Amino acid sequence: MQIDEQIKQVLQKIINNFGYEANVVLTPSKSHADYSTNLAMVVASKYKLDVIDFATKVVEQIDKDKLFLTKIEVVKPGFINFFVSNTSYANIVNNIILEGENFANLKQNKVYNVEFVSANPTGYLHLGHVRSAAIGATLANVLEHAGNKVIREYYINDNGVQIDNLAKSLFARYQQIFNPNFAMPEDGYFGQDIIWAAQQVFDLVKDKYQQKSLENEGVLSFFKETGTKIFLEEIKKDLAQIGIHFDVFSSEKKLYQDKKIDNLLSSLKHTYKKDDALWLETTKFGDDKDRVLIKQDGTYTYFTPDITYHLQKLQSNNPDKLINVWGADHIGYVQRMKSALSILGYPNKVDFLIYQLVKLIKNNQELKMSKRRGTSFTLKDLLELCSKDAIRYFMINRSENTNLDFDLDQANQISDQNPVYIIQYSYARIAQLLLKSEIKEYQATSFFEENEIKLINILKEFNEIIATITKNYKINLLNQYLLNLAKTFNSFYSNSKIIGNPNEKNLLALVKATGIVLKIGLKLIGVSIKERM
Repeated sequence: MQIDEQIKQVLQKIINNFGYEANVVLTPSKSHADYSTNLAMVVASKYKLDVIDFATKVVEQIDKDKLFLTKIEVVKPGFINFFVSNTSYANIVNNIILEGENFANLKQNKVYNVEFVSANPTGYLHLGHVRSAAIGATLANVLEHAGNKVIREYYINDNGVQIDNLAKSLFARYQQIFNPNFAMPEDGYFGQDIIWAAQQVFDLVKDKYQQKSLENEGVLSFFKETGTKIFLEEIKKDLAQIGIHFDVFSSEKKLYQDKKIDNLLSSLKHTYKKDDALWLETTKFGDDKDRVLIKQDGTYTYFTPDITYHLQKLQSNNPDKLINVWGADHIGYVQRMKSALSILGYPNKVDFLIYQLVKLIKNNQELKMSKRRGTSFTLKDLLELCSKDAIRYFMINRSENTNLDFDLDQANQISDQNPVYIIQYSYARIAQLLLKSEIKEYQATSFFEENEIKLINILKEFNEIIATITKNYKINLLNQYLLNLAKTFNSFYSNSKIIGNPNEKNLLALVKATGIVLKIGLKLIGVSIKERM
């Protein structure tokens, strides 16, 4: 938060404490003080007060040292003028240098569980999964940097119809290695990834299952388990290529094996039977209709293991908050899950980030199909089309609740048309400048020039950006901030002689502080830090 915003906040609090209502307006005062306000005149006129007396009382409530002010004065007809210390800006720079990469560690000391990606292990990761990965990983990084403990979790949907279909499809593709005319199941998966996985199975077992059918004992379970394992390992490898890792992988199948779903149902309140099914009274807790837990045929709905899984997360690490990064196709599940957790005694414990579709754009046209695979684009395809850094940056460059157009032409430019290039180049420029300098200990004393003050004010905002993201989860704010910082630094650099300047020591301290903040930001968004470009 900049100094003017801090002054406004303090003034607003003082006015509120006095019991008055007024909007605080603070304006720069180039001719005399740094900032000035007519607040006392506005309040005095509204409440019939002596304006100079009231202005003086306001000033008496202000701790000028805390606001880095050298002086506060009251002048007729009732203006309050504020004088900012030149050394206050030096203190900001020195504090960043002192804290180093711990700058903006807010010591929040909370525990968050962030679940993201959680793609079914039935194929390669697609663009939506990649957006989820970038959102979840960046948010987890920011929360962690703010001084919180963060558990990054992936929920493996390794049970149910989709795994049955995977096994049947994989078995058919395996059989086609020996007999190309072997029929695929009608509800099977027809992508190239299944053909690839079948080759992995063949490499593992050769012709062991050639003469078998899915009805033979152990065959279906083998293809279920092997297919799930193959794709989960491939998902992990692909995510690692864009710098994303998880602390916990939780299995849906294990919830059944450990009887956790049965245990949930035995203790769950607000249930009733109707039409030979078991229902949960979610309408009493904000849902638009009650939800089925056990169907007429005695099997669980998808909702039941999902509730169990969320309860497991809440009980495992006692997090202050669960955060789920879900695709737009899951938006209908949000309220029912909130209602279920309220029934379990965990109201307001889960937040949802619902992300929208991603479209790849090239030559101003949408790319709908991968030429190589003949299917929708996967993370593997995207890594062939642009860099890992471009993926991490552009996938979070818009608010998650809006559709994202991923412009491949922009992402691949090596110019100031590419924000990734601008930010990385700014950091590399800083690294090379500090390398050339003979000064290795950085300590600022004062700053006077407008372009220096502008850059320092942006550096100072980093704390507020981190704090804001921990509240609203809008990680695209970090992209915007880093781009603004990089552009402001580049302007400062282009208009300032640094090495050999009489003010070189102060300027190099400012450069060092800027490098620290850029480095922190690049790490948080998962973009490579380049010392030279």
